Amino acid sequence: MADWIEVALEANLIDRKPTRVMFGDEPVLLLEASADVFAIGNQCTHQGAGLDKGVVRIAGSVRTVTCPAHGSMFNLETGKPMRPPATKSVPVYDVRIEDGRVYIRPRANS
Repeated sequence: MADWIEVALEANLIDRKPTRVMFGDEPVLLLEASADVFAIGNQCTHQGAGLDKGVVRIAGSVRTVTCPAHGSMFNLETGKPMRPPATKSVPVYDVRIEDGRVYIRPRANS
């Protein structure tokens, strides 16, 4: 697991409540929603606002977070913007849970 970094304890995650963690120097939004855990870059690509303060929507297969500053919406699975003003994706991370510890690594091709 050399490229995986531990960022949280699973027991500290609260369902549908965004948590800000660090991956090295990069802030990451970590979110548990039912049985899934998502990790995306925490800074909106429009003007850098923290996405962990935004509104999370889990509706069927579309799972999003909305930037609290200007309303950009990002897909939690792909990091792609779904509503402007942001036009660039945020980084996406793979998530792995082992022995109650949450590990992430940058997703290839994200």
